[in-house]
Amino acid sequence: MNQILQDLQICGFRGFQEIKLSGLGQVNLIVGNNNSGKTSLLEAIAIFCNPLDPFRWIEVSKRSFSSGRVYPAFRPDLESIKWIFEKKSDLSDSEEFYGKLVINCKGNTTIKQLEAELSDIYSIPIKNSEDDQLENDLENDEKATLENDLENDQKNEIYRKGLELKIKTNEFHQPTDLLDLLNTNNQIRIETFEFWEDERFIARGRKKPFINTNIISPAYSNLASVRLSKLILSNKESKNEILNLINFFDPDIIDIMILTPKQLGNIYIDHQKLGLTPLDIFGDGIKKTLAMALAIQSAKDGILLIDEIETSIHVSALSQVFSWLIESCFKQNIQLFVTTHSLEAVDAMITSSKNIDNIVGFQLNKIDNSVKRFYGDLLSRLRLNRGLDIR
Repeated sequence: MNQILQDLQICGFRGFQEIKLSGLGQVNLIVGNNNSGKTSLLEAIAIFCNPLDPFRWIEVSKRSFSSGRVYPAFRPDLESIKWIFEKKSDLSDSEEFYGKLVINCKGNTTIKQLEAELSDIYSIPIKNSEDDQLENDLENDEKATLENDLENDQKNEIYRKGLELKIKTNEFHQPTDLLDLLNTNNQIRIETFEFWEDERFIARGRKKPFINTNIISPAYSNLASVRLSKLILSNKESKNEILNLINFFDPDIIDIMILTPKQLGNIYIDHQKLGLTPLDIFGDGIKKTLAMALAIQSAKDGILLIDEIETSIHVSALSQVFSWLIESCFKQNIQLFVTTHSLEAVDAMITSSKNIDNIVGFQLNKIDNSVKRFYGDLLSRLRLNRGLDIR
């Protein structure tokens, strides 16, 4: 079985000064009180899997500000990007700087460490050669003073504010021949991106992710599902598997398809009683289950992250849906991370797995960033035999 992440250390991400998760499993259940960092943990993993793609940073930054409806083509929001990083106070009360983000990993992946730093930048207009010479003569601190003075004079409209994101990855590549064995297999890559206020971010090409990954937010995103659904429509076996699952919610569902008026695609359900009906007409349980099914297809041999897995799924359907989810992840060689507030969801996850040793539970504590680990049979005994609330 593909154990992509085995140990994970996260420093300086959102509210995490430092958090360590050791002995990760194939299925990882993340629990904890409100604001304990469950969603932040999934977001940190999402960034670690694909840190050299600036759109991943934009996507993650918007998740906490847009109720899960994330469209990377939007202009980046500078304030939300800042909140990815732990904020620290400088010596001056009027300034703040952003702490360095560091993620270390042990596991079956080429990326072993991610470092990222964020800094404020400004674009100063150059009107003539004299201004150009003045620009070159100014030191960094003098530039900052000049910019502040101009803002005070209400001339800041001709200046652009932005953020510079500097990313450094440390990668280890397995040797493929004798020559590789004689050379170092560590590779350092550095990328720098600039995000400007009220401007659409444009990048040439997108970097291939280190780890194939998909993240599902509590809110259903129709656009993402349309895009991903193209993967299942060409695979009859996968499509039939999904149809069998959503038939649990509504046995009158016959088929799933995409209709594409103009350039936009919309998912439609062929229903025995309703006929051809938009997916939006159906309940959230069907939508959420379909979103998970589509995400599994795109996360093959990688990582699937599901935030608040119990959202929109009725208690009576939890066991069946989770049983299918875990089995599908094993079949597609996917390492699964899920967060939940629900004890019913915890119990359903435990009872749904044929091999309880594949499930590891982690309880986050916001007060001291500590983590309690519940492994396999112990997790089962604490819940099913003793009825303890591990949240």
